[in-house]
Amino acid sequence: MSIALQDIRVDAPDDPNNQLLNNINFNLTDGSITLLIGHTGSGKSTLLQVLAGILEPTSGTITLDEQPLWYKRKVDQAHLLRLGLIFQFPEQQLFARSVRQEFAYSLRPYRLGADERKRRIHAACADLDPRGVIAMDRSPFSLSGGEQRRLALTTTFATEPDWLLMDEPTAGLEAAAVRELLRIIRAREHGGFVIATHDLDTFFPLADRVLVLDRGALVFDGSPAELCRAPEVLTRAGVGLPSCVEAAVELARYGIAIAPDRLTPELAAPAIAEALRERASASPSPAPQAAAPGSKATREAGVAAKQPQAAWLRIDPRAKWLLYLLLVIGTMQQQRWSGLAASMLLLSLAFLGLPRSVLRGSMKIALPFLIFMFISILLAGLDWLAAEGQFPLGFSAERGWSTALTLTRLFLVLMAGYWLAVTTPYGQLVQGLNWALKYFHKVKLPVESFSLAVSLIFRFIPLILREWQRFSAIVRARGKASIRPGSVRSRDIPALVVPLLLAMFHKAEQMTIAMELKKIDGKQLLLKKHTLQWRGIDSILIAMGILCFSLLLYMQS
Repeated sequence: MSIALQDIRVDAPDDPNNQLLNNINFNLTDGSITLLIGHTGSGKSTLLQVLAGILEPTSGTITLDEQPLWYKRKVDQAHLLRLGLIFQFPEQQLFARSVRQEFAYSLRPYRLGADERKRRIHAACADLDPRGVIAMDRSPFSLSGGEQRRLALTTTFATEPDWLLMDEPTAGLEAAAVRELLRIIRAREHGGFVIATHDLDTFFPLADRVLVLDRGALVFDGSPAELCRAPEVLTRAGVGLPSCVEAAVELARYGIAIAPDRLTPELAAPAIAEALRERASASPSPAPQAAAPGSKATREAGVAAKQPQAAWLRIDPRAKWLLYLLLVIGTMQQQRWSGLAASMLLLSLAFLGLPRSVLRGSMKIALPFLIFMFISILLAGLDWLAAEGQFPLGFSAERGWSTALTLTRLFLVLMAGYWLAVTTPYGQLVQGLNWALKYFHKVKLPVESFSLAVSLIFRFIPLILREWQRFSAIVRARGKASIRPGSVRSRDIPALVVPLLLAMFHKAEQMTIAMELKKIDGKQLLLKKHTLQWRGIDSILIAMGILCFSLLLYMQS
């Protein structure tokens, strides 16, 4: 099965001016092993998700066997079943109560017979778990970290996709597991591999082709031997050199030259040994030292300029806190729908100019709450009629409208909090809150704990959204569902929620440990000196906020 990418471009979800991938063109042929290398943030993981049909490109076309991969923002399940994606931390995808159920979830989309399913599981376990440590009845969470990673790899190999797309597959694996993985890659007779890695010494001897990414652009496409003869490509891309090339560069500084056509993992060692023997039998004058291609100065020359911030991010957080409080107080005072409509209009204006990813994130919060509102209104308005000859259930419009009014106020407050969280970096959020509470601190009110709790809550709102997006991509890769990006089927909720909760507990534990190590408490956060600067635009916004707040109070009166 061949894969062709033509003019692929992927924009960052929160900044259309930031291109994660730009003008990517290449073809992959069946049976090939392709390495994808580049510095951190160069676009390797993004490109793998594009190849796997998980991430829809902003523009360009992808074809499998000359058939379009995407159609009406969906990928046909027949295409998805031929693609297997292994994420950078595959052990984070585990969720089931037993190893057997993990295999059952990964193989369910393939609709295999019992015999074929057993054959695939047995073959994958024989390859990656020859000692039988990963028993079928064991809980995945009782395994060690390396065993969990090995299990996650095994469940993907059991699906036997035509193309295996692997993101740093050797990270966290012990040497024995790495050797087994390399043996499987060498022995595979059909399909192909695309491997994103920094471990050049391990994978260069296997690769047929190397693609080098630099800030989202494809800067090299050729064989490993060609890349070893042009180490400046890796240097400009901010990637470390293979050991054979590093050794040759250091030897060249002392006058021991290695022929460029022998700078490959297979030929470098005998070439270096031969050059050293020749050096020992002669007395050449030392060559002048040259700067190594991978020097710090060379790497620092390719640092990209920072992207400009969105307009709301440049507003002083104290101004945003005041706007938030004015909107919330004004909204909670409303007792009529006209006043709530005015509050909703003001809140909508606050969301203008925000990136599409932020707006999509707001829908993930709004939709469950709207469903909750609908159910609550129905339950609040239900009436039991005792009159004979009538249907026993009725509906009280008065109670329904009253409940709807109350929940709408809460909904607007919730969305205002989301706006404050996504438009204010965490550090500025804490500083703005400390500024607002310092006056209460002077009168000995216990505001330290409140400051810390509120700041952490706002910090976790965008964090939860990012983790949801990450695990929903994992679920879509495993579940092979033909759905639009960002969507999750109801049957996949357990596979999403369990890893998500574990990840959030882990991050909360990390934050707690970090706070303890830094000896951070509410009082220290409150007294921390801030470096914020109030500008004219902040005063204008506050004046407009006070005017709108007065309007809301007038509408209420």
